[in-house]
Amino acid sequence: MDRFTVAVISQTPNPQQVIYAAMHQDYAEGFVCDERDRWPDEEKAGEIIVKQLLAGNRGHYGPLEHPQIVLNCGWFPHSTMQQIRTHRVGISFDVQCLAGDTEVTFVHASGALRRVKISALHDLWANGEQAIRERQIRGRKGEAPGSYRRDCKARLQKMKLRVLNEATGIFEIGHIQSVFDQGIQPVYRLTLEDGKTLDCTENHRLMTTEGWQTMKQALAPVTTAEGEVLSHKQDCHLMTNGTIVGEGLYRDKDWLQTKLADGLTAKEMAKAAGCSVEAIKKWVYIHGLELNRCKPGTPNPWNRGLKGAYRLNLNAEQRQARRVRSHQITRRGSESNFWKGGVTEERVAIGAWTRTVAPQIHEQFDYTCQKCGKRGGRLHAHHLLPVYSHPEKAYDLANLVSVCKPCHQDIHHQSLELEFAQQFVPIASLPQKPKPRGNKLKAHPVKVVQVRYLGMQRTYDLEVAGDWHNFVANGIVVHNSFRYTGQRIVDVIEGKREVEDVFYLRPVGAYSDRQGKRYEYTLEQRQQDLDWCLAACKRYQERINQGFSEEHARGLIPFDVRQHWVLSANVRSLLHLLDLRWKADAQLEAQKLCELIWVPFREWTPAIADWYETNRLKKARLAP
Repeated sequence: MDRFTVAVISQTPNPQQVIYAAMHQDYAEGFVCDERDRWPDEEKAGEIIVKQLLAGNRGHYGPLEHPQIVLNCGWFPHSTMQQIRTHRVGISFDVQCLAGDTEVTFVHASGALRRVKISALHDLWANGEQAIRERQIRGRKGEAPGSYRRDCKARLQKMKLRVLNEATGIFEIGHIQSVFDQGIQPVYRLTLEDGKTLDCTENHRLMTTEGWQTMKQALAPVTTAEGEVLSHKQDCHLMTNGTIVGEGLYRDKDWLQTKLADGLTAKEMAKAAGCSVEAIKKWVYIHGLELNRCKPGTPNPWNRGLKGAYRLNLNAEQRQARRVRSHQITRRGSESNFWKGGVTEERVAIGAWTRTVAPQIHEQFDYTCQKCGKRGGRLHAHHLLPVYSHPEKAYDLANLVSVCKPCHQDIHHQSLELEFAQQFVPIASLPQKPKPRGNKLKAHPVKVVQVRYLGMQRTYDLEVAGDWHNFVANGIVVHNSFRYTGQRIVDVIEGKREVEDVFYLRPVGAYSDRQGKRYEYTLEQRQQDLDWCLAACKRYQERINQGFSEEHARGLIPFDVRQHWVLSANVRSLLHLLDLRWKADAQLEAQKLCELIWVPFREWTPAIADWYETNRLKKARLAP
């Protein structure tokens, strides 16, 4: 246990004065802050708290919840962290969390977006959703009658969470693994160039143009002792959600604005997006934008001032001579090289019969164009051997094939009838790729223009299942807090770390369980456990080398991996923790944690600590 350590990250200055102010405001008519210059000093405020609040045991202990302290706990076993996080305190592995009003983006089955506040997600995750009815009788598991909240974790885990594929830069669908209350943390607001904001802690990792960075690393904020941000030393562009790619690009306002700013015309934008000019004009109008004017031509065009179409300047005699020459040179009607029989009554009858039998021809060819292989669409029945060259085949069903309208027009307009007939080989439909629903979005960078300190706030975070451990918060790509890494486990096998740098085992000695049964933990038993930890490391490395995910392989390692984590608490919740985990029958490691926490707590609130030590310390009473 010699490795265990606790250090202060931050704490509310003058905490006993803060509690005094909260007590005084409960009974004061005026605004207590206006009387700041008449407040008692920190020592005197502590005496008043003990006398009027704690010693009186009146039960109105809300003022104790205002001052906050944030502690960094190191080298403790994972089981201790799990025990502590149940007792009114917030715990995070790296203080990576978001403010409660942050909106998480989900994708509805229809493609529409749904944004849910992360605090509301945690409430549903922890407490369930409000039931439609009340329980009138005792439940199957002994639940008392009355209103209740129905567990909805399974439903939340099925919701489609928007995540970023970090390999392609395209947004995909992920799912929630868990939702965490990370306690009270110092929170900063980032404001982006396009107006988006994100309230997060300085250690929350964000997707920047330089990769994953914490807010502090990305911006290097310059702060005062109270946490106020004076400036930030580095420029930073955060990846945000999202620019449409592929089909539908022209519908995206940001894309249109970018192209218009580059000076592109509607025709040039239509070519870039693969759509019509009319579509560009429509969406420019919908978004309230203005098209760029076409680029001016030459100053003096040849047709300036000309009315009507282009005309030859010929007199009547010259025009008559042109007509005579055209009749002499041009072969018309049946004498023309392009004559195909004309539109006679017989040809009209052939066309009507062809349209009548077309459905059975299309069914015969499985509704597949016999030229391009595309299935479906608008199909025509085509005479394989042309009627003008083989009139005897005009009513022959075996001479008809299915072709789509564009291919049919191409065959006749390009005079490819004979060529198509000579090369014809029946084909089946080509495999059709399913058209993706909705539009693909890619992340795009936006510059951070301001960082502002908001103070201490309750914070939350998600754990995301799947390959990509991120999600979209307020339109910005952020990392989830519980991304597991097993590099420490591999380091043990490679000799870079000692086994006990990674795993916690109790010292050799005499112990007893909660029922008072005594037992001895010998040196030989401890060595066997160390060997077991080493074997688990080897098995973990084998599974990783076999392609297992880190989340899957971690189930093979011992539970009590050493963990560094951050604990945030107010005065009241910290006293509650000390009551429950510093008593004689508490877990040994939890007692050691409370012992280390007590040192900074006593320095922070000396009067309250003196009262607690005299009246409650290690007596296992419930905290005020």
